[in-house]
Amino acid sequence: MRFCFLATAVGFLVYATAANPADKTVHDQVNGFSLTFPEGWINESLTDEEIRLSVKSADLNCMVSASIYIPSAQGSQSDTRKFMEGWSMHNWKRTIGSSFSTADFSNDRLARFPDGYPVRLADVDFTVRRESTTFYGHSRFAFSVRGARYGYVNCNVMAQSAEQVTQMWGPLADQAERVVSSFVLDTP
Repeated sequence: MRFCFLATAVGFLVYATAANPADKTVHDQVNGFSLTFPEGWINESLTDEEIRLSVKSADLNCMVSASIYIPSAQGSQSDTRKFMEGWSMHNWKRTIGSSFSTADFSNDRLARFPDGYPVRLADVDFTVRRESTTFYGHSRFAFSVRGARYGYVNCNVMAQSAEQVTQMWGPLADQAERVVSSFVLDTP
């Protein structure tokens, strides 16, 4: 009797841990990626043709961009695995940083998709200037090029001062990390 109860309790615990009902996974088969985020987040309408998914909570915004990678194009890398493993801060600045008025990348590290394929992760402090207004922000990025696809997820906060951004990011950093770490590009 005790063994049956113990087996049932362990089985339930394993099931409850694996299936978190507070999360939602979107798998975009057309653009070849998936992302998991908290169930209560709002799925925003897309306003930029390069953004494939945009979700947000009250203070944290996450956007995914994914597209076809053309290895024969000028400047493209033929061995994308080696390219991602040898990624540099210069690559971050050239690839992602050009979207911002300023971009200071940190915490660059190599991670792996579930099947071992490389993905780069980094934080960026940035500013965006529009007309006479300046916004400050902090983002966590995951970026990869995988066979015929490339893509990234960017989870960020923005405010009117760098101090506000720091205060906002602290309690949201773990949640941003969880969402960014869930990003997967499909295998080619």
